[in-house]
Amino acid sequence: MIVPMVKYSMLLHHQDKEAFMDKLMDLGLVHVQTRQTEDDAVTEDLSAVIRETEEAIRRFKQRKVKVLEFDPTEKYPSLQEISAMETELEKSTNEVEALNMELKLLEPWGDFNRKALYNLEEKTGLEVKFFQYPERHFHQVWQQQFHLQVVNRFKGNLYFVIFKRAEDELPISPIALPEESLSELIDVRNMYQNRVQQLNRKLDFYASSLSNVLSQRLAEARDKLSYHLANQSAQPIKDHGIWLVEAWCPAEKENKLIEFLSTTGTVYVKTLPGEDEKPPVLLKNNRFAKLFEPIGSMFSLPDYHELDLTVLFAPFFLLFFGLCLGDAGYGIIIFLAATSLKFKLNQAYKDYYTLGQLFGLSTIVAGIFSGTFFGIELIKLPITNKISALFLNQEQLFNLALIIGFVQILFGMGVQAYGRWKFQGFIHAVSRIGWIVLLLCLVDIYVTELLSTTTGIVVWPALLSIVLFGAPEKGWLKSFGMGLADLYNITGVLGDLLSYIRLFALGVASAILGLVVNSIALSMKDVPYVGFLLFILVLLVGHLINFLLSTLSAFVHPMRLTFVEFYKNSGFMGGGKPFKPFKKQSIQLTNKT
Repeated sequence: MIVPMVKYSMLLHHQDKEAFMDKLMDLGLVHVQTRQTEDDAVTEDLSAVIRETEEAIRRFKQRKVKVLEFDPTEKYPSLQEISAMETELEKSTNEVEALNMELKLLEPWGDFNRKALYNLEEKTGLEVKFFQYPERHFHQVWQQQFHLQVVNRFKGNLYFVIFKRAEDELPISPIALPEESLSELIDVRNMYQNRVQQLNRKLDFYASSLSNVLSQRLAEARDKLSYHLANQSAQPIKDHGIWLVEAWCPAEKENKLIEFLSTTGTVYVKTLPGEDEKPPVLLKNNRFAKLFEPIGSMFSLPDYHELDLTVLFAPFFLLFFGLCLGDAGYGIIIFLAATSLKFKLNQAYKDYYTLGQLFGLSTIVAGIFSGTFFGIELIKLPITNKISALFLNQEQLFNLALIIGFVQILFGMGVQAYGRWKFQGFIHAVSRIGWIVLLLCLVDIYVTELLSTTTGIVVWPALLSIVLFGAPEKGWLKSFGMGLADLYNITGVLGDLLSYIRLFALGVASAILGLVVNSIALSMKDVPYVGFLLFILVLLVGHLINFLLSTLSAFVHPMRLTFVEFYKNSGFMGGGKPFKPFKKQSIQLTNKT
């Protein structure tokens, strides 16, 4: 659900403004309403510090070293100096890679002195050309035609030189070798490698000792920027030295704010959000639905003046994931992996691991009903005869996908009807109610035929409610026209319904790929000597690839069904801005450390 917000307009004397804003920031209850202003020098400077510090923290995290407590007595370089070290490290690393390539090119020729060759060329008037050529294609006649000397044979290639006269036409193109000798290149490479090691040791030390202080510096810079923007958003009331600060407070916490305002003697006006206002959005859901909030926020937060759909799409999303993956064996892997990580790794991600456990359980249940375990068809095993009635065939799975899709579409329309009734009035919900009745009537007339006579009568009032109440707020004539246009949307509903076939198709595809992997692995057992090893290898690699691809699809496609089909039929608008409390992050960080 969306937490109700209350708007507080507070009047401050210019002498008390800064002290009040400091205390308000310490309180950390409200979202200060900022105004769109041009970036000033302070904003630009603080934003630059934040970007620079975030980038430094990101690079330090990539080093994966143990973070130590900051020692204030130690002298540390600035971020600019650290950035210069990282730039030098990158250049030195590139130099090592380039030198390794040159050494690889030069190694077959051995360590020779290029200056001696140049002296020989001057004395004899001959040019020395270097060649690398496949030995099996080498023509022996070249040794009679040219002053040719074979230097080395390596990996099927012949390395040779030709002492070329000016009039000689070479049979193949020569190669270019580095000007330095092999030993010189090795010395240069060793120098750069030593520098890379030195820089890495220094940067690892700074990553260990500076990560905490950089996090603190980042929090302080964000606090300063937040404070500055809040101050910039205060509006002067003419020339009386009075400033107006507007902020949103969650209704459930306004008692604390009122107590604070009374203590400070602040004059304020409290108002509820108007229809044309866009308060920040703060979600408050039960423990189960809260797990799915990150998924919903990947699309958009709801608008303040609409319903939060998190708790409504969460059960469907969980079901969709299980059906799309559809293999009980893969579900066990997900559940065990999420359970293991939940108790071993960073507890900040505990909710994500819990969500992984739920996805695993959903997949196990779906895999049981589809009768698939690591690509094995359970219905064909004698041990499963007693529970064979649980297994669904492909036709039943196909029909199940359509039924689930139809239920979610109707549910979405019901949600939209309720939302319109709540925020706009009952008359605005009549059209959606008509759609629900119409679809139920059509299913009964053409599929179930349970009450075909009754539904044949009820369908007409449903059609009229859609046509007559298309847009009541725009007048009857426009409402009638928009209702007719809305009635054409029956084709869109059919398209939405067909989209749910993916629940069946992806589950079947995962099962078929698992079955193919098992078949290939079994065929490998007949290979002499290494058959069993190949059997294990194919099983592991094949199922790993199928698991990764199927798991990705099982997450992406339910998102598509949720954000497109369900959100559309629910009338979801989105575009809400998150509630960001005006509070000091740096204090919290200090308390944690």
